[in-house]
Amino acid sequence: MAARVPTILATSMGFNRARVPWRPGPAFTYAFDLADAASRPRLCVVSNGDQRDGFDAAFAGSGVRVSHLTYDTPDVAVRLREQDVIWVDRGSVVALLAAWRANGLPAVLRDCWRAGVVLAGESAGSLCWHTTMITDSHGTVRGIGGGLALLPYANAVHYDEGDRRAVLHRTLATEAMTGYATDTGAGLHYENDTLVAAIADRRNAGAYRVTRSADGHLQEERLDVRRLKRDKGA
Repeated sequence: MAARVPTILATSMGFNRARVPWRPGPAFTYAFDLADAASRPRLCVVSNGDQRDGFDAAFAGSGVRVSHLTYDTPDVAVRLREQDVIWVDRGSVVALLAAWRANGLPAVLRDCWRAGVVLAGESAGSLCWHTTMITDSHGTVRGIGGGLALLPYANAVHYDEGDRRAVLHRTLATEAMTGYATDTGAGLHYENDTLVAAIADRRNAGAYRVTRSADGHLQEERLDVRRLKRDKGA
């Protein structure tokens, strides 16, 4: 099955990693529903190699068919097109994008998106789909270009932490684009390149749109957020 339109779920949430095994948050159920694959969804995870056991254990016995992206996988384009959801884990978005470009993945991922595979992820897995990214991949938080630009916006994750709000505002003061941001525990659902919903898996987690008027004034709007139900024990 596939999403009815090209779909991205860009979040600041994913697992409860304080539990052993990890507990998948409701963002995964939401993504599987978007892919029309609620029963036995195929989930390809893009993560650091040392995190694979955590993903496998989190979904053990659930019916979710988990695989992992490796750059030496034969016919990687075919394998990715067979997925319902591609989930990109947190980490350095700069290193992630460099690896993708070295292995020809940007065009493959764009084709998957157009074909109805839901592209999703947490933190770096949110930033990567956008054009401009607010990231600490270089040590300090800064705004940088170089995202895949499936979404023509700036993006900030974990907006409620550190100085990410201030950095997004500074970035948009010099760039003529809209910015979207999520607190920890929130996510953004896009169809094509249009935001259609904001979601959260915890109380008070917010999502935001930041725009710049013709006179250069920045306006931050807190979006309506749909609160997702957590599974018991998650």
